[in-house]
Amino acid sequence: MKKIRLFTFYSIKYLNITMMFTMFIILLLQVITRKFLDTPLSWPEELSLVTMIWITFFGAYQCTVEESHLKMDFLQSKVPERLKPFILVTSKSVVLVFLGATCFWGFSFIQNVGSLTMPVTGLPMWVPYLIIWISCMLMFIEFTFQILGHISSGYSHREEDEEKCSQS
Repeated sequence: MKKIRLFTFYSIKYLNITMMFTMFIILLLQVITRKFLDTPLSWPEELSLVTMIWITFFGAYQCTVEESHLKMDFLQSKVPERLKPFILVTSKSVVLVFLGATCFWGFSFIQNVGSLTMPVTGLPMWVPYLIIWISCMLMFIEFTFQILGHISSGYSHREEDEEKCSQS
């Protein structure tokens, strides 16, 4: 399972890098055609907006895996070591509920806007909205694994405490 998670993470990481480079090329093309050829293209702005949305949500997934989201850890730093897994499980469970609700209701929303199209490119509106559902689903899975890891580390702390008590 760990190999699948790593493969998914690195695939999305390199896809995100590729999309960022593609967005750069698209915007460079727009600048060149506008400034030097005096004929601006209509589609690059809309396409770069879609790629920026995808980059942002894939980046949110990457931060979830790396546990590099900004967070307030005041409470976590003040509690004893044995209570930290409980606080982490509680806070990540709240996020898990939010992600679950977003996945549940987001899918029907994507189906509702699927028939609409973007004004310039004619791209279906489900394309920019689909990333919200995909990234929330990926983050839901990752948070589930993180919670299970914190629960198992909480049990290992209890076993260590019990061994210390039995030795004394």
